[in-house]
Amino acid sequence: MTISPDWTPPPPPEQAGNGKRPIRTGRVWAGIGIAIAGHLLTILIGWIVSLFFQSPAGGNDTAVLNYLFVVGVGQAILAIAALTYGIIQTVRARDGGVGVGIIIGWAVGLIISPVIGFGVCVLVINSGGGGMFG
Repeated sequence: MTISPDWTPPPPPEQAGNGKRPIRTGRVWAGIGIAIAGHLLTILIGWIVSLFFQSPAGGNDTAVLNYLFVVGVGQAILAIAALTYGIIQTVRARDGGVGVGIIIGWAVGLIISPVIGFGVCVLVINSGGGGMFG
């Protein structure tokens, strides 16, 4: 058996995981930061909306209800967006660090944001001033 002079060795087999790179820590932290920022943004938007509905007489029930509604809708939208984007990025991307980070950050923010939201509710109730227009 003779080997032809133009013979070359075959390429190495594909790596496990279809050539995906390992998840990088910096990208995971970036994803966590993005998700936490999303939680804080929903709280901030709810607080701004509640400022517009405070009663000059000091009854801030409407402001608190509006705050809770806006934050609840915002958190629902954030949950859908974060989980969808996180799962898609983790499964399809070559580097799923941001996707994993967004899922982790969303879950951590889900634990932290009610504590911050409770503080904002107390702030809205105790701010007996006339609100934004009063």
